[in-house]
Amino acid sequence: MNDVVIECASDIELELESALLFYRSQAGSNIYATKHNARVIDGTPALMPGVPLTLDQLADIAEVAAKRTAFRGFVHERVVYLAPNQIAWWVPARTRRVWFATQDELGTRSGETAHPPLLFVVNKTSWFVFALRQNTRPDPSTKLYVAPYYNVWEGGEICTGNVETPDTINSDAIKVFEDAFFRSRFTHSNATRLIKRRGGAEQLWLDLLDGAAFPMNALVDSKTTLQQAINRIANERS
Repeated sequence: MNDVVIECASDIELELESALLFYRSQAGSNIYATKHNARVIDGTPALMPGVPLTLDQLADIAEVAAKRTAFRGFVHERVVYLAPNQIAWWVPARTRRVWFATQDELGTRSGETAHPPLLFVVNKTSWFVFALRQNTRPDPSTKLYVAPYYNVWEGGEICTGNVETPDTINSDAIKVFEDAFFRSRFTHSNATRLIKRRGGAEQLWLDLLDGAAFPMNALVDSKTTLQQAINRIANERS
């Protein structure tokens, strides 16, 4: 076990007072918590019998923790959802450069291409991208579509590879995540169907690199809404 280092603004002496024990069901959906007072008996710390914590007491603990860990600052204008260690934002349709290093006809190539409006979702362990059909700010009921990019798994998760991403999840990290995605080398398809058209994603990006407009009507329905995607990703992390 690693030592815990507590940093304070000045010297302070801490004494063991109590401990919280959390019990989780195998499914992970139910949690039970108890509080135990602590005593030092013959020089050895010991926990006394516990009492159940109420929801109000748990809420008080969460509030204190949130004051120390929650994001403070101006929220980015494109953020659509923000929670501890999770953020979602949308990207309007635009033209930007992409890079490829594939084993198919795309080969090693880069260029300015059209892109659909996108939605990114990021948490501490994963990041996801989806396409939008309309070039407007999405709401919880907005339908999401498959983002037709190489290096993106089924369900929208992005293959990180050797790309470095920020450690902190907040509004300041949005540009860093976007740059990490669009400036990476797209190498291979991780999904069975990225776009509804002859030739699939390979032909799509060949056409886009040659200056074609993005075919919005060819986007594949992901069968999920923004709210459903946020809930699923949050549950996968817990």
